[in-house]
Parts: sequence; C-alpha cells; structure tokens
Amino acid sequence: MLLQRIRFTVIIVSFALAGVFLLQGYWLYNSYQLSAEQFDKDILKLLQTLQQKHIQRDMKTLGIPLDSLRSGKRLIIGKGEKMNAFFQTFSDVTGGQPELPLLEPDDSTKGPFKLSVITQINAGKTDIKGRSKVQQTKIVNITDVFHDKSELQKLSGPLALEIDSLLHTHNIYTSYALKLSNISGRGQPYYTDSIRFEQFSRKITRLKFGILQPYFVDFSLDNNLLFIVKKMQWILLISIAIIGATAWAFLYMLRTIFQQKKMSDIKNDFFNNMTHEFKTPIATISLAVEALKNREVNSNSQRLSEYLTICQLELNRISSMVDKVLRMAAFEKNEVSLYFQTTNVLLLINKVISTMQPQLSRKNAVIHVNEGQELLPMLELDQDHIANVFYNLIENSLKYSRRLPVIKIDLRYEQAFVKISIEDNGIGIPTAYQDRVFDNFFRVPTGDLHDVKGFGMGLSYVASIVRMHHGEISVSSRLGEGSVFTICLPFK
Repeated sequence: MLLQRIRFTVIIVSFALAGVFLLQGYWLYNSYQLSAEQFDKDILKLLQTLQQKHIQRDMKTLGIPLDSLRSGKRLIIGKGEKMNAFFQTFSDVTGGQPELPLLEPDDSTKGPFKLSVITQINAGKTDIKGRSKVQQTKIVNITDVFHDKSELQKLSGPLALEIDSLLHTHNIYTSYALKLSNISGRGQPYYTDSIRFEQFSRKITRLKFGILQPYFVDFSLDNNLLFIVKKMQWILLISIAIIGATAWAFLYMLRTIFQQKKMSDIKNDFFNNMTHEFKTPIATISLAVEALKNREVNSNSQRLSEYLTICQLELNRISSMVDKVLRMAAFEKNEVSLYFQTTNVLLLINKVISTMQPQLSRKNAVIHVNEGQELLPMLELDQDHIANVFYNLIENSLKYSRRLPVIKIDLRYEQAFVKISIEDNGIGIPTAYQDRVFDNFFRVPTGDLHDVKGFGMGLSYVASIVRMHHGEISVSSRLGEGSVFTICLPFK
C-alpha cells in the first residue's frame, strides 16, 4: 500500500514538473522569438541610419539644406514611378511628410527629372496680395543613373566597410551578404556572396541608398545567436536556475522518499530480528524457572547449578543485546565520548581472545595471531570500544562459519599506521553487498534462511568506532571462501 502511494505521488509530481518544464520552454521560445525580432529591428535601424547618412551626403552635394525639408517647405518633383521613388527617399529623410505635393511636369519618363526645392523664405516681406515672397528657389536636374555590375561592385566595397564599422560599434558580430541593384530594375545585380545571400534566413530588402547615384541594397544576414542570447541572458539564467532548482528538489524528494522507505523496511526487519532474538533467551529462562520450581530439581544441587547457569548466560545475552541497541542509539545522537589511553594493541587483542575462550572452545575454533617481525608502537585508543571492535569481528567469524572456524589475526606497522587484518574461512560476503556491510541495520540477504540471528548493528558499530579513532576499515571477501577485515589505526 505504501509503495503504491509513493508511485502515485511520483507520477503526479512527474506530470506536474513536465508541465512546468514545457511552459518554461514555451516561454523561453517566445522570449527568443521576441529577442530575434528586436535584433532584426536593431539591424534595420542601423541600416536606416546609414541610408540617411548617404542621402544627407548627397543633399549636401546638391546644396540642399536638410533643415529646409524638415521644416515643412514645399518639395516639387516630377511625375512618374521613378520620381515617386525619389519622393519616397526624401520622405524617409524628412520624416514622411505626406502633404508634400507632386506637381505635373512633362509626362515623359525619359530624360532628366526636375527637382525643385524652395530653400529660403523671407517671412518679413510680402507681395501686394499679402503673401510671403520667395527669396530663393533651387532647381536640380537628376537623371536616372544606370550602374553596370562592375560599378555596383565598386560601390559595395566602401558600403561593406561602413556596415562593418556600424555593426561592430554596437557589438554585433555576424556574417552577412549584400545585393546591389539599379532602382529601375535594369542590368544585373551584384552579390558580395551569392551563396550566403541565399542561405541566410534573415533578409532586409529594397533599401535606397543615395540621391545623385541611387541604388537598391538588399541585406541578408546570419542569425546572430550569441547576440540574441546576450540580450536575453538574465531571462536564460533565471530560467535555468528555476529549472535546475526544481529538478534538484524533485530528485532530492525522490531520494528522500526511497531512503525513508528503505529505512522503514530495515527497521521493520530489525524489530522482527530483535523480537526473535529476545524471545529465545526469554523462553529459555522461562523453562529454567519452571524447572527450578520442581522440588526434585531443588533437591539436586548439580541440576540447580546448571539451570541457574543457563539463566545467567541468557540474561547476559539479553544484556549484551540491549547494550548494542543502546550503543547504536547513542551513536545516532552523537552522545558517545572516547577515553583515550596509551595502549598495546597486541596485548588488547590477546585479552579479547582470552575473554572469548568459552565461545572459541564451543565452536572448536583455531585462532592464530601473527604480530609481525617489527616492533609495534603504542597507540592512543579507547580500550573498551576498540576491544568491542575486535570482539565483534571475531564473533562474526565464528557465527558465519559452516565448518571448523580458522581465524588469522595479522598485525603490521606500515608508514604511521598499525594495520590489523582479521581473516576467517567463513561463508564470505557477495561482492554486491561488500560496500554496504558497514551500514546501520544492514544484513546480507539470505532469502528465507535465518540460521544466524542478528540486528545488523555490529559492523556499523565497528566502522563508527574506527572512524572516531581517525582510522579506516575495509573488507575483502570471496563467497564460500571467507572474508578479511582490515583496520588501519594511525600512530601519533
């Protein structure tokens, strides 16, 4: 039931996060499109600036002050499609004055076009009808200029240099290509790079450059991704931060949920094991107490002593198990404090072996201690806890052996460390579980076989004590051949 609820929660949260990521992606895509459009507008604005610069330069050559056009003075030009193009050019420069009239010149589109501009008006003088007198009228004849392909090529060089300078001034570095053509549409156009011109997706067309020698410029450029990304860098950074934080929170939530489930399963196994572990000595003590109530047993001093010994051993066993649980609880709360003493490790190991002699004899175990040829230094250790470390490792060697136990203890001094190896000929540990045997409550799975009881706390306690002594512990094992636990304790 719990697993089903976890799966349902994970599915719901996954769909919600997928929706959030899709919306975030859609929003980023729209932001990119807007930035790309703004990029196009920026490019167009720069080209229009250059276009006006060329027009102003030609108007200066013609001697036509730009102020006279921007102040609303009348502009008189010829009729026809070609002259309408000129009018549109002036309209761009003068701010698009729609009221500037087109007069009726000669209908012939051949020959020179006549451009008449009133450049000065003396507002202080009037004629007999009260109208302002025109002081100066400038008439300019402009012929439809035809550029062949070679001339267009010559015009493209300086124009490209101006465009490069303008783009780089605004930190825009992108590839582009130009197409120059006559306003009349006659002749062949010139391409600075025809292949790139066709390949590039962004195009700005039919920009008019100049008055005296007018021509069309079509501008094709590559999508400047770096420039667009730079424009929307804060949006990208915030979006990436939100997506990253959300994804991390989701993964952390999943990890926490499965860790909690795992801990819940381990603790359930622990309580089941603990119940079985306590039931056995309690049942044995109950039977012994019942037997002690028997008068025949009370009258037999040998039988009485045996039953009392059984009760004492089982009570000691219960006390030992309670001590293990309390020790691990203290470790969880960081309430364990060590009392360091100068210690001879070899003597401490021999003391532990002597204490365990009844267990060793009961299992017919053989134990060898190899102290090495070098003189072992004295170490600063908490003797009680380190003794428990050796006790737990030797006890495991006895419990997890299906034949006569043979235990080898090897002591060596290597570079500022005393290395202690405890090797047995037990059932071994599968490779998949060797990294987890030091986890709290962990026991190597054995299916439905529970011939060896335990809480899964012994090796966790061992590893914790070794780490508190600034040491290291590792295990090497082969299934069916035995295990070697190696402890490295630093010498100070």
